[in-house]
Amino acid sequence: MSMICCLIDVGEAQINELLANPDSIHNFVEEWFEGEEIRGIDLDKAWHGIHFLLAESAWEGKEPLCYLVKGGEEIGDEDVGYCPARALRPNQIADWANALSAISSDDLRKRFDPNAMMKAEIYPGIWDRAPEEDDVLGYLLDHYEALRSFLGQTKNDGKGAIITLS
Repeated sequence: MSMICCLIDVGEAQINELLANPDSIHNFVEEWFEGEEIRGIDLDKAWHGIHFLLAESAWEGKEPLCYLVKGGEEIGDEDVGYCPARALRPNQIADWANALSAISSDDLRKRFDPNAMMKAEIYPGIWDRAPEEDDVLGYLLDHYEALRSFLGQTKNDGKGAIITLS
């Protein structure tokens, strides 16, 4: 089974409602996966590689660069896949978007070290594949640019986000 990271844009009122009623997170996430009128992004399996390149750590890192795997507020304690969903408020999204606007794909390209990623057990463990057979760096950078775009738009809309790992 795959571990897929998704970010769903939400307003502050929706975040407050989900935090006050954490049992509703399942219905909220289900609506997004069913294609309702909720905007978001699916980072597929690139999430952990992006996190590693940004935070230079498998599971830690300084805010806001660590937000793919930690930070924000857990919405209850029930898993919506592999762990509880987390809410990032609009100010956190703005901080994250601002931080990523200063980190280009070329910067991440320079940080890409397949051996270090394999040693750190960065999911999904494909980083040492031959580039001519599988462009894993291109895969990461494409998803990184999509994340930067999503965060920029979410920041401009004054929204926060829900992060799920399912």
